[in-house]
Amino acid sequence: MVFNLFPRSKWLREAQELAAQTRQPGPARIFLTGATGFVGGAIAAALADTENFKEMLFLVRAKSAAEGAQRVRQSLARFTPPGVPPPLVLERQVIVADLNDADAFSDPRLDAVSHVIHSAAVTSFADRPDIWRVNVDATMRLAERFSQEPGLRRFVYVGTAMACGVARGAIVTETLRLPLEHAHLVPYTASKARAENQLRERFPELPLVSVRPSIIVGHSSLGCKPSASIFWLLKVVSQLNRFVCPPSAYLDIVPVDYCASTIVALALKPTLAFPVYHISAGQGSSMVGELLQAFQGMEGGAQGKPYERVAEAALKQMALSFGATARETVNTRMLHKALMLYGRFSRLNYIFDQRRILSEGLPPAPSFLDYLGRCHHSAQELPLREQMACDFK
Repeated sequence: MVFNLFPRSKWLREAQELAAQTRQPGPARIFLTGATGFVGGAIAAALADTENFKEMLFLVRAKSAAEGAQRVRQSLARFTPPGVPPPLVLERQVIVADLNDADAFSDPRLDAVSHVIHSAAVTSFADRPDIWRVNVDATMRLAERFSQEPGLRRFVYVGTAMACGVARGAIVTETLRLPLEHAHLVPYTASKARAENQLRERFPELPLVSVRPSIIVGHSSLGCKPSASIFWLLKVVSQLNRFVCPPSAYLDIVPVDYCASTIVALALKPTLAFPVYHISAGQGSSMVGELLQAFQGMEGGAQGKPYERVAEAALKQMALSFGATARETVNTRMLHKALMLYGRFSRLNYIFDQRRILSEGLPPAPSFLDYLGRCHHSAQELPLREQMACDFK
């Protein structure tokens, strides 16, 4: 099977054109957190060919501004095709600080910022002690810093669609108030729910817009080059051909570049109809059975075997069996944990309503099936342990 690895993305052009057509008067001075991460790096890349990029400011953990600029450039390199140099990042664009620093946002350059895009977060599904300090406490300090800035036009908070918790119907709409900790499967989504609730409660004067991406997997043209997060697990499930959800369950998956271009368009659009938006595939989501069939059409699939739905108790033995037959050493304890967590998510069978995004004139997300082959191709040479590290840091 032959795949076009770098197709032109019509929806990406549409999002960029909308942002250009609806940009607020005067230049945008954007402050971005999380530029060295997966989503934040894609946001920086989406802005790289715009007039706003040269005036952007990046919060970077580094020893010096020179090192920080290099880290941002290395992050941008993940989102450029082979042979294409990443854009230049200047030292004057870098604010050297750790998100946890009490004075991380004291730099006077921030006084001139017109737009904040806060994408930095601990996204690991591991139960890390710094999740609450980074995802909640640091977010509150950032919001407090900008809540009294008269020149701030928009504060974009990058949350997660799964902050909705586990007690929702099949079609999830964007409610303002998110459920408390007991309604979540992992601390990460609980922390994002708490942060978003507190932003609205504590800083009502903040020009806040929350964006809640659904499951982010790969890049529509670069596949897993920027990150193999979650894709590796989908591939493992396809090879096992057994899992806890029915084949009719939906997985609401979007590529990171679509997510980033949509965030940029919402950040720069002068007026928005809503305070919260899902960034999702919505009704265009793929069913598990469709994904398995696509995987099985490529190398590594379990062709000819019917899919088997199993109980959660079977996942530990499945992880051990996979590890025993894998061509490399596999952390079966971590694999078992991942199968349990994503199995619980898949059983929710959520579709995140995307009508608000469409009502703003933005294009729908591309189907995961359309770029799954590029993800598969780009991940073939990556050791599984490196791919797993994307989600369990």
